[in-house]
Amino acid sequence: MEIFLRNIAFAVTQEDLTLEFAKILHKPPFPLDPLLNFEIQIFYKAHPNGKRGILALPTVDSGNSLLRAYGDTGIVVKGRQILLSKSTQSINKARIQRLNTIPWVDPVKLREEKERLLQQSRPFQLLRYSFGRFNRDDSFSSEFNLPGIADVSCDLERRQVRFTVRPDDESDNPYHYWDSTSVASYAPLKIAALVGNQDDDTHILFIRADAPPVFSVDNDASGNGHASPQRLAGLTRHYPMPPGSHSLMLAFSSQPDAETFMYACRNRLHMRYSPVPHVRIHDHTSNSNPVEELHEFLSEIPYELGFQVEKTVANFVFTPMEILLLKEAIISLQTEHGPDAPEIFQSFASEHEGHNANRKPRRKRRTQWHTSREDLTSLLGQVIHEFTREHQRPLRLLAPPPQDGVYQSYHMILTPTRHILEGPLPDQSNSVLRKYKNHECFLRVTFQDENRSKLRRDLDSSISDLLKERYRPIMLKGYRVAGRQFQFLGYSMSGLRDHSVWFMTPFMDDSGTLLDVELIRSSLGDFSKLVNQPARLAARWSQAFSGTDPSMTLLPKEIDYHYPDRVSPSKNVMTDGCSPISVGLAKEIWRSLQKGKKRPAKLRNVPSAFQFRLGGAKGMVVQDPTIEGNLVRLRPSQIKFDAQENLTFDVQSTSAKPKAMFLNRPLIVLMEFLGVDTDRIIELQDDAITKAQSVRSSSIDASKVIQQHGLGGSFHLPSLFRNLSHILKLDVGNTEEESSQARWTSELIESSLHCAETQILRELKYRAHIAVPDSYTLLGVSDEWGCLKEGEIYAAVFDERKGLNEQILGEVAVTRSPQIHPGDLQVVKAVHRPELAHLKNVVVFSCEGQRALASCLGGGDLDGDDFNIILDPKLLPTHYGEPGEYQALPIKQTLAPCDITDVVDFVFDYIEADLVGLIAIQHLRFSDLEDPGCAECMELAKLASHAVDFPKSGTPVNFAQLPRFKSRNQPRPDFLAKEGADLNSDQYYNSKKLLGQLYRRVPVKKWIPQEWNEDFSPSNGYTVEEAFADVGLRNLGLSGLTDPTQELIEEMTYLLEAYCDQLLVIGQSHTILKNKDSHVSEAELVSGTIMANWSDHHRRRDAVTAMNLQTHELVRAVRAELLVKDLAMTETEMYYEEEDDYDDWTFREEFDDTEQRSMGETFKRSWAAWCVAEDTLQEQPRMFGAQSFGLIALGKMLEIVKASYMM
Repeated sequence: MEIFLRNIAFAVTQEDLTLEFAKILHKPPFPLDPLLNFEIQIFYKAHPNGKRGILALPTVDSGNSLLRAYGDTGIVVKGRQILLSKSTQSINKARIQRLNTIPWVDPVKLREEKERLLQQSRPFQLLRYSFGRFNRDDSFSSEFNLPGIADVSCDLERRQVRFTVRPDDESDNPYHYWDSTSVASYAPLKIAALVGNQDDDTHILFIRADAPPVFSVDNDASGNGHASPQRLAGLTRHYPMPPGSHSLMLAFSSQPDAETFMYACRNRLHMRYSPVPHVRIHDHTSNSNPVEELHEFLSEIPYELGFQVEKTVANFVFTPMEILLLKEAIISLQTEHGPDAPEIFQSFASEHEGHNANRKPRRKRRTQWHTSREDLTSLLGQVIHEFTREHQRPLRLLAPPPQDGVYQSYHMILTPTRHILEGPLPDQSNSVLRKYKNHECFLRVTFQDENRSKLRRDLDSSISDLLKERYRPIMLKGYRVAGRQFQFLGYSMSGLRDHSVWFMTPFMDDSGTLLDVELIRSSLGDFSKLVNQPARLAARWSQAFSGTDPSMTLLPKEIDYHYPDRVSPSKNVMTDGCSPISVGLAKEIWRSLQKGKKRPAKLRNVPSAFQFRLGGAKGMVVQDPTIEGNLVRLRPSQIKFDAQENLTFDVQSTSAKPKAMFLNRPLIVLMEFLGVDTDRIIELQDDAITKAQSVRSSSIDASKVIQQHGLGGSFHLPSLFRNLSHILKLDVGNTEEESSQARWTSELIESSLHCAETQILRELKYRAHIAVPDSYTLLGVSDEWGCLKEGEIYAAVFDERKGLNEQILGEVAVTRSPQIHPGDLQVVKAVHRPELAHLKNVVVFSCEGQRALASCLGGGDLDGDDFNIILDPKLLPTHYGEPGEYQALPIKQTLAPCDITDVVDFVFDYIEADLVGLIAIQHLRFSDLEDPGCAECMELAKLASHAVDFPKSGTPVNFAQLPRFKSRNQPRPDFLAKEGADLNSDQYYNSKKLLGQLYRRVPVKKWIPQEWNEDFSPSNGYTVEEAFADVGLRNLGLSGLTDPTQELIEEMTYLLEAYCDQLLVIGQSHTILKNKDSHVSEAELVSGTIMANWSDHHRRRDAVTAMNLQTHELVRAVRAELLVKDLAMTETEMYYEEEDDYDDWTFREEFDDTEQRSMGETFKRSWAAWCVAEDTLQEQPRMFGAQSFGLIALGKMLEIVKASYMM
């Protein structure tokens, strides 16, 4: 008999229930000799009211007895009453038969036996295995295996499932080149579930994986330990893995082996187990993938549509054969709907794979599409019909005018086993993209490992073969995307550090010229002096690919190419990278950057300095009032190659505002060594912890803290929280603390603030990212007036919004990241000089002395470096280190003029020998064991200098040169533990130094936002509407909160749906796992954070940056839609009106009638958008995006109310 169990506490395990029921079933009235056998199964899928499960008993009598005794009262386990009832499902006869034939085994003794076997850490030999994929019907397609001896283990030391297969000398080997042990390693995060049949006596388990394993081969055939394992793109180097074959079927030699392996995975690696009644296995179903035919078809349709089609194949939404079956329908889609075809096909793919089901259906009519049994063509027809119906009205629907500084980027990620297509999504443009347009012909290609981290060598394995066999052919021969052949073009320096490059496919320009990679590279400038230096040649190309904002095209007479550098008596360049610009031209450039904006409020505060790109020149320019007219002067240290025909002045950054100053781990190590007051650093961190924990206590605290840490900017959260407090008298957060104001307990805001708090604490704990109040980060420039003495600087900070206008005077510390040498922190004297009084938010360095101070700070220069200015007297060192100075490594030369092959070889040399990160970690470890002045640290400082120069010199640091620890298994200090690491293991020790103390003081709990799972709205919006009632909107000239017109409601409904679609696409683009069910939560998107643990912190930071740019563009587009559509404002003006929001109207003295009417109408539209969001959440509480859409509308409403107060 089977009894249904419900209302099981989430913390209760299967063993907990087994032990509890044993207390009942192993005493009268139940049989005692032998003891009654029974079995419990907990269903994986949780219910809002607790977990559910089945209790299987061998006889009907025992089941009835149990129900008579406990059917009404239930059984309490871990404080929760479990309810029992007879199961209405059909009996599992195999399970009942097993219970009647197999004696009872105490689960405690069973666990002890499994633990004993587990301690032996022995691999389990397999009868057979196969890599493959799960189909939509949950059957398994067996795709690939090698003949040989295979085994699998739960590797607790590496925390992974490790599969190995080695040749069997006694069997025939059709894979002639395979003669080594092949390894496939699965990290737990990649495994969706262990799939098996708990009811049948089967020895088969499946590893159902969300991402490919890491493949490697052990080349040490002799067993002498000299050869490192080599990473591969598949199980063997000569036979590629079939697409999508991430999962693994394992046939064990015995049932106990299968159970022990499963026990280890579930209890030690915390994997989910999914019992399935019967998994059908198909052999090699994808042998005839018509890839060539697919690409031939994709080449015949526009690239924008072809890219979306191939994306669905790459993500295993459709097979190539299914796309070819849809060929005629796709051609018809393009013919009839033209530029809308890619968006329609995206919607079709989402409906097919169930994205909208995950996000919850936008409208009830869509839920029928998945339940009906229409074929793919019919489903596509329904999507087209729905799209056409929604677009009958002339709505812009988030299609704002293009911006010069942002473009729609197509992106491809190449991992060792697959390619992933993303986009188009907003990204920062560069001069090449702006010059040649045709953005669809350019492709950003990033090399990543399977876990989204950078490919890198380590002590355990080599990536040489992987780079040579997987990636080098692609860089040399190109890669086919949507039927077009893309070729390697170049990279930016920041892109190279992230292993990201540019590809392009040939296209015709407006004059009919066919442009390819060679023509575009040759158009960048004259590189004839660099033909034998591949690294430096590519570094010069990289200037054109750096992300910049365009300002204006200069006239030839406005550029002086012959302005000399200032050189010290010892021949050191003192003005390296910096030169003057006239005030008039600086104003023109700044005005050009503000083009399209209606209000010129910012034009009165022109930045003192610009980081720029101009033809073959780059660096900084600083305002010089003594230069007349419009003129920029360029120095030899700025001109990297000749490109005088390119007159576009592109801006990379400006000194418009001072940036906050934060400590970091290397700087703290140096500070402790140089005698800084460590109690003051602890005090600063404690203060930062307190502030982080205050974000959920009040709106004002939340606004201040998240603004300081740059969070929530895309959704204007800092100003939203300020306005909630000042205008609506509302506090945010769901906390026990008392408040003088009413609280708005919005689930999205609560979760977003929880994300923000977790992110700040995480940065404190793992990066020692500690804010230093009243200290600043400023761009460095040279003293063009010769008024500063050696050891003097000039700095003044200004921020109109914050009321900041301060001259920095007296002794200050100056440094620059990254710090590694004791001399990288210097104390200087900040002075006042009237000649420099016009300069704000820059640090001016003296040109006197033998060596530039910027050069003393980790080899810095003045071509755009940021410098930290520390004013706190307690943070000044009591003794100083001499600046580091190292002999540069020679620039790598080729005997013959280099070609693209030499550049490609350098790229892979860089990927394999990029040791900057490893050197920094080793320096922290040796510093903790000794101090930063020890011999090992000083050697690492020298090697770091060479490693930083590697992208330009082409000469790598030899891995063997790195200082080694006495023991290969030397533990790490606890502050270097990765997030979630077991600090009690012998891999770590408690550091006694300051970084260890700081690390252990930060309380961080792993927290991931949960999906709303209730049947009521998560918004609590009535609290906001009640607060608006006390504002007196009509007295401000605004309409009250009256019901919007039906026409406006319908328009905002379409806007909401378009927004939700695009927000989900952004969320799916920034997850570690690239699968259809994975996306960043709405709270993470709103707060500008990613909560998941990434193995590569820098990659997560880059993902957050890209995500925030995309949400910024999406939110700005929505806010532009909320603006009134007439009243003499062009569409472009309306869009750029958004840039600074109504907060800038604080500086206005009066408003004209048109502006007042515009504000009133925009308020009505924003109120309608809020109403649509609230009504949607009442009907569909789980809808992804609706809450944040309401926040955007609310933010706009509050800005208008604030501006109305100023009238």
